Amino acid sequence: MTPRDLSAAIAAAHTQLGARGSGGPQFGPSTAFPHGSRAPRTLSPGDVIMVDGGCSVEGFSSDVTRTIVFGAPTDKQKRVWDIIKKSQTAALNAARPGAACEDVDAAARKVVEDAGYGPGYKYFAHRVGHGIGLEGHESPYLVRGNRLKLEPGMTFSNEPGIYIYGEFGVRTEDCMVVTSDGARYLGGMEATAIDRPFAAE
Repeated sequence: MTPRDLSAAIAAAHTQLGARGSGGPQFGPSTAFPHGSRAPRTLSPGDVIMVDGGCSVEGFSSDVTRTIVFGAPTDKQKRVWDIIKKSQTAALNAARPGAACEDVDAAARKVVEDAGYGPGYKYFAHRVGHGIGLEGHESPYLVRGNRLKLEPGMTFSNEPGIYIYGEFGVRTEDCMVVTSDGARYLGGMEATAIDRPFAAE
């Protein structure tokens, strides 16, 4: 299977559900690039698989990323995945009315740096999140330097990642909404482990 094969299967599944959507899969070393690679790749045992995609329903956009392994994950792959899950949780906990957008990014980035994948943007090479709603990516952004204060009803992606060039990358993404006293995820399908990409409801 190639990434294009998997992308076509994802698009067909969206169509069966009556939605227009897609997924951008990457395999193996290509996952070490946050936005993927065009290098030809066929899925092989032990490859990390990263799928980033979503769909539009009644004019509103979704965005989700999951990282799994084709076969049994290595200890390093599990460890990096666990760091990213903790980073994502830190961002969710930091998102609340009155917090600055950059505070959410800083909370996620601190977990990654404290685990040895730093400093700054060395391994976590992008912002922690973007606004989402009518567009898949829209303002405001959860990024260093953005001091805009969060307000109830704002919706964002929460997508920390670690990218180890020449090896693999891991990103977990869910969308969240700021509430009156914190934030919560939308969708109810958060990943719980590298081999459990969607929580059982």
